[in-house]
Amino acid sequence: MSSKNLTVYIEKKDSDFYLTLLSDIKINFTTIVFDEFTELDSISPDMGNVLLFWKDERLLEKQNFLNERFPNLLSILIFENSVSKENQSHPTHLSISKEQYSFELLSITLDFAERLILDQKRSREFEEIKERMAVLENVFEESLDILIQIDPQSKEIIGVNKQSLSVLCYEEEDLKGKDFSILLPRVANDEAEFQGSLIEGSSLVTKQGEIIPTESSFRLYPVNGKMVIWATFRDISERKKAQEQVKRQKAFYEFILDNIDSDISVLGDDFKYEYSNPVLLPNPEIRSWLHSKTDKELSKRLNLPHEFAEKRQKFLDVALSKNDIVQFEELISDEQDGKKYLLRKYIPIEDPDSKKRSIISYGIDITERKLAEERITYLAYYDSLTGLSNRTLFIDHASQALKNHKSTETLIAFYFFDIDNFKFINDSLGHAKGDMLLQMVAARLKRIMTEVDTVARFGGDEFAILKVDILNKGEASEFAARVLEILSQPFHVTGRDLYTTISMGIALSPNDGITTQELLKNADMAMYKAKELGRNNFRFYTNELILRSEKRLYIENSLRKALQNNELSLFFQPQISMKTNRVCGAEALIRWKHPERGWVPPIEFIPVAEDSGMIERIGDWVLEEACRLKKSWHEDNINGFNLSINVSGKQLKKNNWAHKVQATIEHFKINANEIELELTESSIMENPEKSIEAFRYLSDLGVKVSIDDFGTGYSSLSYLKKIDADILKIDRSFVIDLEKNEDDQAICRAIINMAVSLGMEVIAEGVETEVQRNLLKNFGCHIIQGYFYSKPLPVEDFVDFVKKNNQ
Repeated sequence: MSSKNLTVYIEKKDSDFYLTLLSDIKINFTTIVFDEFTELDSISPDMGNVLLFWKDERLLEKQNFLNERFPNLLSILIFENSVSKENQSHPTHLSISKEQYSFELLSITLDFAERLILDQKRSREFEEIKERMAVLENVFEESLDILIQIDPQSKEIIGVNKQSLSVLCYEEEDLKGKDFSILLPRVANDEAEFQGSLIEGSSLVTKQGEIIPTESSFRLYPVNGKMVIWATFRDISERKKAQEQVKRQKAFYEFILDNIDSDISVLGDDFKYEYSNPVLLPNPEIRSWLHSKTDKELSKRLNLPHEFAEKRQKFLDVALSKNDIVQFEELISDEQDGKKYLLRKYIPIEDPDSKKRSIISYGIDITERKLAEERITYLAYYDSLTGLSNRTLFIDHASQALKNHKSTETLIAFYFFDIDNFKFINDSLGHAKGDMLLQMVAARLKRIMTEVDTVARFGGDEFAILKVDILNKGEASEFAARVLEILSQPFHVTGRDLYTTISMGIALSPNDGITTQELLKNADMAMYKAKELGRNNFRFYTNELILRSEKRLYIENSLRKALQNNELSLFFQPQISMKTNRVCGAEALIRWKHPERGWVPPIEFIPVAEDSGMIERIGDWVLEEACRLKKSWHEDNINGFNLSINVSGKQLKKNNWAHKVQATIEHFKINANEIELELTESSIMENPEKSIEAFRYLSDLGVKVSIDDFGTGYSSLSYLKKIDADILKIDRSFVIDLEKNEDDQAICRAIINMAVSLGMEVIAEGVETEVQRNLLKNFGCHIIQGYFYSKPLPVEDFVDFVKKNNQ
């Protein structure tokens, strides 16, 4: 080291010897003077610096400072007097004393210091080289990469690391000195492959022949003074497997996307298509064309309306601007597939690395759901059989019409009607033909409706019509007459003509009500008034009808209480045999004594019981009470007559009715042949097949069947024969004028003759005079019932009558 590279730091001291030293040092060396050791913070021990400081009372403090802060800094101790023995004996402790000082000694001391500093530096550099070599050897041996040292001239392997031996399954002696080509896969030209591998390093081969994919690097490096090729191979088998897995997964997901039922596509942030699956566009040519195209271009290619692209663009902007999923429904019309409904979802995504934004477009075919919803909506507001509005839609239209009707010069008309005797048509011809008739009725009604009219089917054979801006009651009547006229024309149903009539009620707003429910109720009441007047006509609502309706409701509620409070009782009207002039039977007749009104006529409460459904409970009660009384009379030895019990058509409809009759008779242990079940022609014809089945069953048990009001209904004689009736009852309408009306006499004579020829007994009811009794007896009538003999009697009076008459 040149003296110019040595910097001498000297501690300042107030002495002549200090001035001498300072002057001599400055001749050949850079010199820095310091007062305190704290000024040495910037000194570098590795840059050729030497420190001269004085031996004084602070010596220990100075030495401690140097040992802590600059342990490698070379220092020279200056003695104002002689050098101590301890400093003379230590080889590396340099010192200068005033007693022995000379310029030459100073030069020798500093030169020695300079050489000592150089030796220390070389020693440190050597240690650093040794450390680096140790690190390199450790890296070479412990590296997870395959490291091979190759002689560039002979191409022989001169060194391998542990990873090489582990991965390639060789021992070290198997590889050292061998040609590097043994680790390369065999090809036709080994040399070419080897040269190529040195450049590319595509793969290595293990001792067992397994090929390992690698990535490699080659660089020349001096080892022990000789250049060698340091080849680094990184086993990328796992990466290759991962890449293959990614490829397989990509192929798998692409297969799923290509075969999924929903259309899926990917659009860039410029809204151009980057991918689309076959569901979106089955045509591969168009699907290929779509790449880098927009929805606007797609709509032009497929001849879709411009609203298609505008709607999609609007939702694409929302999805991208708000970075949120949006969804909407779209309708696509296709010439081949018709209407197609899609639930479209736009899902914005962002690549975490490139920050590129894209949008996944996901379209779910909801056509079936939408059509089902449309169907549900249709069924909610339209009648599925006829296509007419249903009750719900009618009420909605009517409510809107009433709300919007401001004119004081026009009316709103509510028409309510049903088909007369439609149940008979349904039961006799079958429900299929009944449905066809309803459809034909609906078709005719549609033809006479205006655009503002509403015609609806409420269910069964009930229809309603709403007409607005009717000028007066006369115009409402004209339209009602027109409806009756077109529906009275024959309907051609599967080869036969059906003739129908209707009964219609009409309510006009605002006179008859201001709400839909009120007007429908009033029109319904008017319809039932039309039925009472003979059907095949129409009637307007009047205030009298509401009074009748309120009375009927009062009777219905009171009758329900009567069943609970035991207000009902049985009266019995005797039936007298013309042969013996004795009581041979009695008809059980129900009576009701209201706690406030007194006795309620049956003509008032029996129809209410029929309509409200209470007739079944009342009928069961009558059967049980009549059988109970019959048993008690038998126990009191009051016998010799049958008991006739009236049966409602509603009771016949119950499947278990005949078995209930049997169970009741058996419960009271009475003879079945002493019980007659009496029903009208109309009751039989409500359900003729079930009536025949029930009465045949009861006839086999011995129960007798009586046909009441014969000649007033429309029963078929064939049904009369099939039901195996035992008794015919001539209705009182043929008896009341018998003595002066020859037609009634002829009818009675014919009924009696027919019954006798069929082996049946005949009862004439409503007989009030002796002349009537004698005529009927002469005609051959078997039994007489009427006020001529007795009115209906309470139980006690009836028993007295029997005892007195049959003595």
